Amino acid sequence: MTAKNLRAKRAAAGIPGHAVCQLAGISRAKLSDIERENVIATPEDLQRIECAINQILRTRQHLAKLATEAGLSLTGLRL
Repeated sequence: MTAKNLRAKRAAAGIPGHAVCQLAGISRAKLSDIERENVIATPEDLQRIECAINQILRTRQHLAKLATEAGLSLTGLRL
């Protein structure tokens, strides 16, 4: 996956950059530089960023499932 694709995926899901950085173990400045293609990201960096985004999406899905099972709604909550 390219840096632009990762940025689009993150933005479309409404995932803040700081959350991706925390999970990927990179600085916010580095993520910004990678997403804007100011630097050439290593394949390892792209993989860590993609894994972080996917982990956040899986966690959101899991929380939504738990909320539904408990009869709760996550409408209006930002996860």
